[in-house]
Amino acid sequence: MITIPERLVFFDVETTGLDGNRDRIIEIFVLSLSKSGEVEEYETLINPERPLPEKITEITGLKDSDLLDAPTEREVAVEIREFVGFGTPVAHNLPFDLRFLNAMFRRNNLLEMGGGGIDTLDISRSLFPKLCIYPEGGGSHRLSNLMYHFGLQDSYANAHRARDDVMLLVEVFRHLQEYSTGQSQIEYPKAVTHGCPTCGSPMYLTYSDSQTILTCKRQPSCAVKLVV
Repeated sequence: MITIPERLVFFDVETTGLDGNRDRIIEIFVLSLSKSGEVEEYETLINPERPLPEKITEITGLKDSDLLDAPTEREVAVEIREFVGFGTPVAHNLPFDLRFLNAMFRRNNLLEMGGGGIDTLDISRSLFPKLCIYPEGGGSHRLSNLMYHFGLQDSYANAHRARDDVMLLVEVFRHLQEYSTGQSQIEYPKAVTHGCPTCGSPMYLTYSDSQTILTCKRQPSCAVKLVV
């Protein structure tokens, strides 16, 4: 069961790369939800003061020109830290986002957030150990794959921008909470959530002639194929 604290802080960062110390945040969106029902948002682009790698532009759609007039981290680090406060952080692959935020806070002599919080990636792995891979899902426990798993694709494009990912994250978190407490109305075949019955690998899910087909990821060495 997922215990809900007094204040949840959902967030996502887009960055210049994968190294929390050398690379920089270029976009952040934070959504604060309290038990009392209060909702607050914080969003900003951040000028990394360096050219964007071509791969990052491909992924996010952001260009150097989009960030030219954005504030630097020195100008926004304090307000980001104050907005996050002491709320419980929630993210998908939480350690990744925390590495970047805490590195930014250290560079600006601010209190770090520590390593605690709620990681929806860990929750997904716990509830669905070998979640099947949906068409365009990208990978077993990726946020985009959970979007398809919970049937959220018509509402959330998951365009790999911070705001889009956080809004999807909130819905995925809600579905994980419902599933973990037995409140979900959806039941999944075991092979969908626990993998191939023969080798235990995640399975690819495809649709053909009005049928849903699961094919073992280890094909051709494992030729298991199921209609569910």
